[in-house]
Amino acid sequence: MIEKHGTILYGKKENEKCKMASTTKIMTAIIVLEKEQDLSKKTKVSSKAAGTGGSRLGLHKNDEITVNDLLYGLMLCSRK
Repeated sequence: MIEKHGTILYGKKENEKCKMASTTKIMTAIIVLEKEQDLSKKTKVSSKAAGTGGSRLGLHKNDEITVNDLLYGLMLCSRK
């Protein structure tokens, strides 16, 4: 945490390098929540999205799923 004058008040492993995946997932969720007001809205899964690796949702091309369920799946713990 940095004050407006640039003084570091607190840090925890602030110099430790880590992967961006979790930060990316959180930012994606924030953007979706800012842009989409109706989380019950259904959307169709594209072939590009269905072919993206690393997902445990098992989505297939043309599956219909709510924005809420996509967000829930997005925030599941990543594989290790």
